[in-house]
Amino acid sequence: MSSRRSRPTPKSTPAAPKAAAGSRRKHASSAAAQPPRKKQKTTKEAPLNAVPETVLAVFMFGSGENGELGLGPKVTASKRPKPNPHLDAKDSSALHIVRLACGGMHTVALTADNRLITWGVNDNDALGRPTNWEGKLRDADAGSDNDDAELNPRESTPTEVSTENIPGATKFVDVAAGDSCSFAVTDTGLVYGWGTFRNSEGKESFGYTAGGALIKRQPVPMLIPGLLRVTQLVCGANHALALDAAGTVWAWGCGQQNQFGRRLFGRHQESLRPRPVPVCRSGARLIASGEYHCFAVGQRRDDVWGWGLNSFGQTGDATSAGGDSALLPYPVKIPALCGQGVAVIAGGAHHSVAITADGQVYTWGRMDGGHLGIKFTDQQLGDDTVVRRDERDKPRICLQPTPVPQIGEAVHAACGTDHTIFVAKDGRAWATGFGSEGQLGLGSDDDVDVAQLIQGKAVKDRKLTWAGAGGQFSSVAGPAA
Repeated sequence: MSSRRSRPTPKSTPAAPKAAAGSRRKHASSAAAQPPRKKQKTTKEAPLNAVPETVLAVFMFGSGENGELGLGPKVTASKRPKPNPHLDAKDSSALHIVRLACGGMHTVALTADNRLITWGVNDNDALGRPTNWEGKLRDADAGSDNDDAELNPRESTPTEVSTENIPGATKFVDVAAGDSCSFAVTDTGLVYGWGTFRNSEGKESFGYTAGGALIKRQPVPMLIPGLLRVTQLVCGANHALALDAAGTVWAWGCGQQNQFGRRLFGRHQESLRPRPVPVCRSGARLIASGEYHCFAVGQRRDDVWGWGLNSFGQTGDATSAGGDSALLPYPVKIPALCGQGVAVIAGGAHHSVAITADGQVYTWGRMDGGHLGIKFTDQQLGDDTVVRRDERDKPRICLQPTPVPQIGEAVHAACGTDHTIFVAKDGRAWATGFGSEGQLGLGSDDDVDVAQLIQGKAVKDRKLTWAGAGGQFSSVAGPAA
């Protein structure tokens, strides 16, 4: 991510995808775009997923130096939640949003009239539409003094995704976003995607043509082969998970940190085509993903499983946290969450959060940047089964899911790379973690160790129900009516 604060990384943490020269993304590369595929014919099936109808009031905050806020070419930052005039539910000419998802530096949204909308960085075709522009671009490193330059309006303004590969009768129900990839789920459980996945060497790949040729970047939505009757879809940084109606979890993309929960035997063939994850024999009811780690919750026994990168115990498994074996190649149960009725679960780069059916909030993983929002007691800090310290004897890792009491009952939570947004049952939002770009919405660029209430005129009397978080920006939303 641009301007992301550098931090020491454990030896066991795999290298992040490499950036290309001149790219605004931390991990971006510059392979040429692939030509759009011809329209695909699909057979109309009976609806599986309900089409969302509640129009949302959407508020953005944090860094918008590359159009992440979607507030147009003149707005590059907001330290408080800011309404987006392009998404004004009271304006009949605006886009009326019913679903949205935040990626690393872009956002994908679905409108009430069934349009897919994107904004933010399009370096790797994450927006699913052309954004070429010949204007004078603002230099993100030059500050805000260059008034003559502005953001690319085609990236910084919410705009409809290309529909050239999408049959006219298709109805969408949800969206998901990763670092440079985007996806949309239909009412019949089909999945469309675009953009790219990048591995730790910066190599790009997304899928295959009908003839078997590798697609490095997919510039417009394409149907993802092999996925049927999907009910939920989530993204990590460079991988995706899907849950189907039978409870099977599917994974594809880049799996170098064992995000697939299985061994890979072919560099591309095994990773770019969705394959089942060996988890929850009786079927899963919920899936979630951090940047490089994953979760699934079982249908019957309500067990919670984690796998993937575990350098800070972010999967919930304390045994390998911070050690030389910081990768969980196969799903492992998280005892502290099993049987708790987990309703929401999310992950950042090195931390995670869960909310139970009764609204109890738990966080775990990296704690030295305020990621977890917990005011740890002396007893907790002195208990080596709860907190692991680094070589300087500083608290570094929270080894087990730990309550965040000040939030009260919660209904939703989202993790950015190094920050967390919580939404309480009373409709208020809280934030914690790194705040260097205003991504906490607290009116400053300070980091926060203990979760604080997000305030401001725009959300003062608003009942919020949802939150999203990217690398250095965030969003909250609630019913517009």
